[in-house]
Amino acid sequence: MKLNSRKFGFSSLLLSLLHYLALLLTLTRAQLQTPDNVCAANPPNPLKLSGPFSTCATSIKNILGQRHPDQNKKTPEVLATYNYPFQTYNITTKDGYILTVYRITGSPNSKKKSNGPKQAVYVNHGMGASSENWNFQPGSRNLPFKLADAGYEVWLSNCRGSTYSLGHTSKNSNTDITYWDFSFHEMGIYDVPAVTDKILSETKTKRIFYVGHSMGTTQYFISLSEVAGMNDKIAAGFMLAPVVYMGHLNSPLRLGFELLAQYPLYQAATLALMGKIQSAGQYRKQLKLSGGDICDLTATKCGVCDNLIFLLFGYDASQMNNTELPNILAKFPNNIGVKWLSHYGQNTLSCEFKKYDYGPALNMKAYGSSKPPAYDIQKITAPTYFFYADQDNLGPPNVFIILLKLIMLLRLTIDIDANCSLFPPSAI
Repeated sequence: MKLNSRKFGFSSLLLSLLHYLALLLTLTRAQLQTPDNVCAANPPNPLKLSGPFSTCATSIKNILGQRHPDQNKKTPEVLATYNYPFQTYNITTKDGYILTVYRITGSPNSKKKSNGPKQAVYVNHGMGASSENWNFQPGSRNLPFKLADAGYEVWLSNCRGSTYSLGHTSKNSNTDITYWDFSFHEMGIYDVPAVTDKILSETKTKRIFYVGHSMGTTQYFISLSEVAGMNDKIAAGFMLAPVVYMGHLNSPLRLGFELLAQYPLYQAATLALMGKIQSAGQYRKQLKLSGGDICDLTATKCGVCDNLIFLLFGYDASQMNNTELPNILAKFPNNIGVKWLSHYGQNTLSCEFKKYDYGPALNMKAYGSSKPPAYDIQKITAPTYFFYADQDNLGPPNVFIILLKLIMLLRLTIDIDANCSLFPPSAI
């Protein structure tokens, strides 16, 4: 894997990404970390529950009681509102899942004319998200809009299981529980190649840029290490908050991950929940209320709702866009498959990046071995860039460092001992 490259002349893309990350992900306070060679949760981050209240209250005083203009808008409505021309594609994967993808073909703010096909950027969301989550910010801070303004063609994905991509050639996502028998593994080996091939076919280009966030980065690593020819189709990959090795995860979400890591508990949860945790939109339909509606008063938005996000994902009051919070909470989370959580939980406990563990007997049928095989990330050769946040609870910096060390160790074999020590002293 190449960690630095200027071969493809994508300085404007890098500039847009850096600006986006500076606004959204660059956090300033030092995170408490467990040593990299120990697989255990980091100590909890400091949390100031009341410190930013006055700042937050000041920033939202003029919008109290007003519904955010984009709060209940779907991706096509948001794109139309801001005059970004787009096309909609329904892409069927090899295993029958039908994905909805939006292609932004131009920009109202760009007069740049292309003499040939535009360079395409495949933008892939994280867990509990959808194409909507790239449009949370105002136009000046919205990554897809900034890329379109810079002359790129932007393809917004909706992974299988999201409310935009519930179709299947033979299964009903509402009544057939087997529809939900997938994790980010299937997204990596089926969804990413299918969308990539469609982009290449439609744009008549040879390679694309890939931007992934969180679970979108997990899919990237799986796709490029498992699917033949994928590395040749990627001009460069940009990993925002990469999630691969999760031993140092210190969010309260870890408890849920670990609980579902055991295959019998995963099966029980799947039956109880029909395979998924429903989206915020479903609750809005059923209860006529969403997180965006609840977090509309100063007392809840400032000091309650914002701190809930800090607790789950990492604290930094200066990075919280309080005026956009109702719009964010009205759309997040989207559907979350139980198996996605279970798979992440297994990797959290094992300190590995490996395929799903069904237990020895079923593993023999699925993989030909009693244990699930690890993904070989050394097979990734496409130039790849990493962006991480110092205060990220789900993908803390030392998890990112583990990934880099494993990449740089190249063909050196790493054994994980009973204490989850990833790096024997002789290996570093």
